[in-house]
Amino acid sequence: MLRIESQTISHHGWKIEVVREAEEFFFQCYHPDLPDFCNDGSAHSTAETAFAAARHFIDREVAIQALLEVVETWMRTGKISEDEYWNLTDFA
Repeated sequence: MLRIESQTISHHGWKIEVVREAEEFFFQCYHPDLPDFCNDGSAHSTAETAFAAARHFIDREVAIQALLEVVETWMRTGKISEDEYWNLTDFA
């Protein structure tokens, strides 16, 4: 992606970069502990909608991580079976 213009903000400790390419905007989210960025590949018509989508993306990732930690604890302590664990963590 040819970077023409970019803007950055922070959300829940993640860095959000919005990049403009021609008439479209894309977001890249950087987790504080990971070297590479994450995104959903979607294009947006404005920087504002790209930032909003990025914040939603990060909120979802934070919620998933919290859920995984709780469900893993339940499995380790015998409150749920391994099958129940996989049923609860299949986000496809």
